[in-house]
Amino acid sequence: MEVVNARAALLSNYEVLQLLKEHEAEQLAHAKAAFAVKKEHGTDLNAALPTDEVIENLRTVEFEAIEYLSAPFQPTAQQSAEGISKLVRSLAPESLTKAEKLQIANLAPTEPIELYVIVEELEERMLDKMDDILQRVKDSLDDSANANADGAPRVVTEAELAALAMDIDGDNGWDKDGNDDEPEYVDDEGAFEGDLDLDDD
Repeated sequence: MEVVNARAALLSNYEVLQLLKEHEAEQLAHAKAAFAVKKEHGTDLNAALPTDEVIENLRTVEFEAIEYLSAPFQPTAQQSAEGISKLVRSLAPESLTKAEKLQIANLAPTEPIELYVIVEELEERMLDKMDDILQRVKDSLDDSANANADGAPRVVTEAELAALAMDIDGDNGWDKDGNDDEPEYVDDEGAFEGDLDLDDD
């Protein structure tokens, strides 16, 4: 992977996901080839290369990014390169900034409230075009990509949402009783330890 021209274009989440998946596939193919050579010749192609912690950290970041962008709540599962191109072309005549168009492609809003947080001063700029923009977004999404075998829309389960919301195996920072906010010490006068003392002037 090589950056030819920095900031030459803005990439949507879908495009970033595809790029990361391609890079992951290249890494897997390289690892398989190195393993085959090692098995065949008894030598390791990577033996001369230092095992660098940065590479492991990069792989971790790539893996986490792929996991996040592939999550069921992300619109990337319903998007395609053609759909995003069609959406961006259809939004060209509108008075949207590049950042707003990118956010519309990334978030794929289907409800008016979602559009309000993306487009600055929506009511003043294009309130009458809001439904049209939402319809263009819906048209750009591929409903079959997120459907079950019987054609019904895929429903995200509560367990999937819970797994996304917190680390099930780890401590999520909350006391089971919800008592994390309780002070540890209260003096005789009812003041909490660490309260600011008020001077009587």
